[in-house]
Amino acid sequence: MLPLVLALSLGAPVDAPTFTGVGTGDEAVTGVPVAVSLADGARLGTTNGPRAVKGLISLRRAGTSVPALPVGPQLITAGGDRIAGEVRGGDAKVLRFRPSGAGDQEPWAVAHDRVAAAAWFVAPPADTPTDPAGYPWLMGTPARDALLFRNGDSTRGSLTAFTDTGVKFTPDGGAAREVAFKDLAAIGFNPQFARPRKPKGPYARLVLTDGTRLDVTEPAIKDGVLVGKAVCGPAAPNELSVEIPLAKLVALDVMQGPAVYLSDLKPKKAETSGFVGAGWPWAADRTVRGQSLRLITKAGDATFDKGLGTHPKTALTYDLAGKYTRFEALVGLDAATGKRGRANVRVLLDGKEVDLPALKALTAGAAIPVRIDLKGAKELTLQVDFGPTGDVQADVNWGDARLIGE
Repeated sequence: MLPLVLALSLGAPVDAPTFTGVGTGDEAVTGVPVAVSLADGARLGTTNGPRAVKGLISLRRAGTSVPALPVGPQLITAGGDRIAGEVRGGDAKVLRFRPSGAGDQEPWAVAHDRVAAAAWFVAPPADTPTDPAGYPWLMGTPARDALLFRNGDSTRGSLTAFTDTGVKFTPDGGAAREVAFKDLAAIGFNPQFARPRKPKGPYARLVLTDGTRLDVTEPAIKDGVLVGKAVCGPAAPNELSVEIPLAKLVALDVMQGPAVYLSDLKPKKAETSGFVGAGWPWAADRTVRGQSLRLITKAGDATFDKGLGTHPKTALTYDLAGKYTRFEALVGLDAATGKRGRANVRVLLDGKEVDLPALKALTAGAAIPVRIDLKGAKELTLQVDFGPTGDVQADVNWGDARLIGE
């Protein structure tokens, strides 16, 4: 059987957009991507001819901020994908889902154990936790499948099958029945059976213009289209191949590659204290309030999937062991909760403060890019201290906080 191919295209290709490529080298390159490989890096066409980006870390659309997570109907997979689109049925083993912009292509067949928590039929309410593990309607002991109805009610039990118009569901303590899609806000799958499949080597995390987050392996560019194999799809020989026009791509970040994200590391030492009372615990890939990491950039309000959420007073120390060449991050007050905040931020290498005057009196506005040479350094410390207004609206986010290896 040939691989299933899904083209996320709404029409003919438009003029290819420009991207900025960052690799292990010191210089970023901006141009039109003409080739990409997790092993060999990327090649971009520039006004001065083709340029190579060795040790590729990321490609970001020039002049475009990374969009927020999808706000409408979507699928959330066990691997962390968030794919805008709609449920089109399924059976006892798979859920059929059609991503936005897929046109007349066949829906994806995603196994139930690849779905982390939910398939949303409607836009999630504004107060929905970013992490599906926090959905109150899905929580409970023992873990079960769950249905959230459009009227706000929910029930837990066992989902046994899909039909063309709904699901077959047996609620705890009740009889089996069929529930129509039109009555459902979301389906939550028993997290006990989630089987996230993480690639062994490097893979690419894609962000599309509709907010979709999708992990792929073996990315390549062919005639202005990025192709790859979806991690959430079945294994070979029937893997799920995707084709995404560069016009729909906003970001490509290489995971498990040359960059190590601080949010994936355990600090050697972590200290927090509050202005009055207990301090705010720092968070990985979330703000201290459990929301998406948002920062104001030159291109606008951007959402970061990787990074740290902190609040005064916090000090995080990481063991470097002399293995890295540089540290980089975008640091600023949260775009939503830091509009009137102030904070004093410092970065220390081996106990000595790095001269970063723009961080010492951090205020609302454009986030500050930080890039520090780490050659030979043994220890990195990030400090967030109180500003003139104490800790009011002082949520400090470290977007894409990462260590770059050789």
